[in-house]
Amino acid sequence: MNDLREYRDVFQGLTPWAGPVPQGYLVDFLGTLSDVKLRPISGLDRSSLGGGNVATCLPKLGDGGNAEGWFEAINWIAAAREARDKFVMISLGAHYGAQLVDACRMLQLVNPMPCTLVAVEGEPENFAWISDHMRDNGIDPNAHWLLPMAVSDSREPVLFPVGAPGIGSNNCLSTNMPNSRKIYADFIIRDGDPNAALRSLLVDNTTGFTQPVHPGMPYMTEVKVVSAVTLEDLLGPFGRVDFIEADIQQSEIVVFPPFVDALRK
Repeated sequence: MNDLREYRDVFQGLTPWAGPVPQGYLVDFLGTLSDVKLRPISGLDRSSLGGGNVATCLPKLGDGGNAEGWFEAINWIAAAREARDKFVMISLGAHYGAQLVDACRMLQLVNPMPCTLVAVEGEPENFAWISDHMRDNGIDPNAHWLLPMAVSDSREPVLFPVGAPGIGSNNCLSTNMPNSRKIYADFIIRDGDPNAALRSLLVDNTTGFTQPVHPGMPYMTEVKVVSAVTLEDLLGPFGRVDFIEADIQQSEIVVFPPFVDALRK
């Protein structure tokens, strides 16, 4: 795990992408296009991006940043090279599908084969962006499995913070725990309108309770009832899954442990 030397030359033979980029888009070393709307906290100005030729470079481990992009790219290329016959990838908390699209693009570069991409995303606007991002990069979303759901340790509906698309901090760990549910109930009974809350819950699947997507952030969410799927459900249809990517903001602690045996299989 700590020996990175074996990955020193992992990108050898890959040529970083170069070419024209549409106005308002970013591009990475694989040539994957990303609409700047997908990154609202980046502070980037749409008018200053794209609209001309761009030359990219390969990811670096020691570039002075946190090297997250390097580690992500290592996952894409390692999974792609090990795949056989058909590539299957599952992204939990898929956001706008960035990991799926880049992993698919890497696969077609280094080990071309059919693939099935599985996206699980509980925030509705993020979910809609997955299809947009796929189409921007030549992938038909209808050929893959896109699930507008949260991922949890059971199939029971969860309380999930809906809103703040593009921020990437939504999770059902903090909102769906028994103690959190009790806090919402106590607050509505004490300071809210229980009759209106009951109607909203039964008719619109929402508690009406709003909160920041993350403490200290100005981006607000509304706690709603969202369908849930388990890791076991996602693994079940496949004999082999080549790559599971998870970015579910600490919900990993409830999502993975019950299904470790399924993962091993």
